[in-house]
Amino acid sequence: MSDVVASLTWLEECFEKNINLAEPNWLREFRAHELKKFVQRGFPTRREELWKYTDTSHLAKKNYCGPTLIDGSPDIDKLSSPSQIKFVFINGIFSETLSDIAKLPKEVTLLSLRQVINDHVDLTKPYLTREFDEKKFPFASLNLVLMTDGVFLKIEKNYEMTTPIHCLFINTKQQNFVSCPRNIILAGDNSSVTLIEEYVGDQAENYFVSALTMIEVNNGAYVEYFKIQDEAASATHIANVFVEQQQDSKVKAHFFSRGGALEREDLCVRQNAKGAEAQLNGFYSLHSDEQHVDHHVHVDHLVPHGISSMIYKGILDKKSHAVFNGKVFVHQDAQQINAHQENHNLLLSNSAEVNTKPELEIYADDVKCTHGATIGQLDNESLFYLRSRGIEESEARKILVHAFSDQIFNTITNREIRDYVQQRVSSHDEL
Repeated sequence: MSDVVASLTWLEECFEKNINLAEPNWLREFRAHELKKFVQRGFPTRREELWKYTDTSHLAKKNYCGPTLIDGSPDIDKLSSPSQIKFVFINGIFSETLSDIAKLPKEVTLLSLRQVINDHVDLTKPYLTREFDEKKFPFASLNLVLMTDGVFLKIEKNYEMTTPIHCLFINTKQQNFVSCPRNIILAGDNSSVTLIEEYVGDQAENYFVSALTMIEVNNGAYVEYFKIQDEAASATHIANVFVEQQQDSKVKAHFFSRGGALEREDLCVRQNAKGAEAQLNGFYSLHSDEQHVDHHVHVDHLVPHGISSMIYKGILDKKSHAVFNGKVFVHQDAQQINAHQENHNLLLSNSAEVNTKPELEIYADDVKCTHGATIGQLDNESLFYLRSRGIEESEARKILVHAFSDQIFNTITNREIRDYVQQRVSSHDEL
């Protein structure tokens, strides 16, 4: 047994304490099955290709405990919301007092996962017993083992949800804990919804979030999804997002990363039927020494007539490190595919580092697929031009930085959400 596997005592202890006595036997047994599978596999190491640049060995050496209920409201000023519908979790546990779902229409079901495990077993069981490849997605297994709570959202078919739904996960007033929310999003045929999934941290230290979100977009449905990560400076945030698209469905997903000491995002999109479209946008802003973010994006074109675009941008300062790996996989029968991906990085420091790897794997011959990546610093000529117009150097640098990121923010058509996201993740105003 390796040292990594041998040091997972905290995981087994946390699993025993985290079992909900009210949960059904099938769930308890499956969680035990996933625990055994994860312990045998162990935490990923940098010897594995998918984790070549991201070190998770510190997780095996920690002594994490489960989250605890926090009395009263958190004294952090991060409860503002661009939506009238707010669903709040404190340290991974649903808070009814801080949530506001009074304006939720009858065509929309929004409940905490713990509330629906028994009441909606036919709906939830397939998403709670889904097995993932533990070699590729080890933290998907870990998520269920230590699952605390999560979001269950179902939009009825033919219903257009015009008000965004804001799911806010606040980590506060505790140290060395692990939180594992699992979120299930079901968009019925020809429905539409906008969902914001946000993680913030304050007054919490050295904690670990392992989140998993499953999004099912049925025939003709439209989902706009925002993921905002602004954890505390010492936190580790590792997440999996799995999207399943059916015929003529559309997904527009935005990922924004700012906080945490280490973040890993694995996004997997599967287009299972003709006419599916996926627009994937990402922006990471790193401003601290040793801060590390890793975005892995995988799009599977399984059938013909699919469209996907992937545009990720990053701004790195000090001794920060970013990793981007985008892959488009076109299967043999997936003819007439249009896929595009690009990754651009702006380095504000000579000590910042980026590893970028856009990939195409194509087994069809009638496709249009492109990819590209750039890494560079602020353009001296542009900076000189602004300075020659009487603009102070610090202000000129801000202008160029914001111009670089505008391509991503301008993909957000809802002005209120765009302003909110910019306020939450723009971290270079001090330049």
